[in-house]
Amino acid sequence: MSRSTARGRSKLRDLPLLGWLGTAALVALGHRWLPDANWLMLHLVLLGAATHSILVWSFHFAQTLLRTPVSEQQARWHNRRLGLLTAGAVAVLVGVPTTWWPLTLAGGLVVAGAVGWHGLVLLGMLRRALPARFRVSVRYYLWAAAALVVGAGFGVTLAWGWPDPWHGRLLAAHALTNVLGWVGLTVTGTLLTLWPTMLRTPMDTTAERWTRQALPIIGGSILVADAGALAGPGWLSAVGVAGYVLGLGVWGRGLVRPARTRPPREFGPASVAAGLAWLVVGLVWAGWLLATSEWDAVEESFIWPAAVLGAGFAGQVLIGALSYLLPSVLGGGPSVVRAGQAWFNRAGGFRLIATNGGLALWLLPTPSWVRVTGSALALLAA
Repeated sequence: MSRSTARGRSKLRDLPLLGWLGTAALVALGHRWLPDANWLMLHLVLLGAATHSILVWSFHFAQTLLRTPVSEQQARWHNRRLGLLTAGAVAVLVGVPTTWWPLTLAGGLVVAGAVGWHGLVLLGMLRRALPARFRVSVRYYLWAAAALVVGAGFGVTLAWGWPDPWHGRLLAAHALTNVLGWVGLTVTGTLLTLWPTMLRTPMDTTAERWTRQALPIIGGSILVADAGALAGPGWLSAVGVAGYVLGLGVWGRGLVRPARTRPPREFGPASVAAGLAWLVVGLVWAGWLLATSEWDAVEESFIWPAAVLGAGFAGQVLIGALSYLLPSVLGGGPSVVRAGQAWFNRAGGFRLIATNGGLALWLLPTPSWVRVTGSALALLAA
């Protein structure tokens, strides 16, 4: 049996992530001269960096929580899934801006296939494992994988090109399914155990119960939001978003006591906390837009709450979690881990201010050069 697939140094784990984030930074710097730059930046972070990291770390956490280490052959298959995911994501990121729909379709199918395969592997691990305390986290991962497969279908269909109001409806369904389902469910399932670990404080004894109770609320709310988008009533989508916020409130009760015991002062947990705050902002913004606007207005304006959810929420949670996880799994003993964490925490306060201030500048109705500066500042500071 092998050790966890995330431990030690791994080019396939680390290099694609650096590539996605580095490319996003370059797009931010060249924002004024690139077509569809906002879409490209958002998808480099979400489809590229975040999706790659979710595949890596949900597999790692499933092994750890279920106590089911994988064989060398299973680890090789995991690496092949990562390779497929990268190839599919590149195809989508080329196909959409060039309006080459066959390439977008092929890329979307490969991405959905890689993540669907990942979900089936996690399901097999869950079924084979002995009863474990935090099995609910793996259930979140299963729901998340299903959401990505559906959301990828919405995205490929959207790229075909549809007249209003269907373009706005598919856009909302695609964004809500992927950000709230694929990313949101993975984050909430993981933070059950990762949040108190990052804070170096005991878990709230009720956290597992709240997380278990929140899953059907969160999952059901995504279905309601999608139903409203596809059927037409924007208010129904807004109800689904409101239900998602309610589910987050139930889940979040388990995070309060660790934060009170030891407030997040290091960069990693503080970045995660800032990301969760942006999640609430983005949900309120998206819900208000869905409840009060026609679908053509949703199509025109939805990029902004989507950017809040993608960059403010997903991006900051990703960077914050990795700043804790990477030093912990690279090996080398306690002194090396402490040195790595100190490196990731350097200038933490400045980076948090620059990241969130840069995002705010990008969101405000400012000239293009100010938005370029804000987006570049946010990416480089992270």
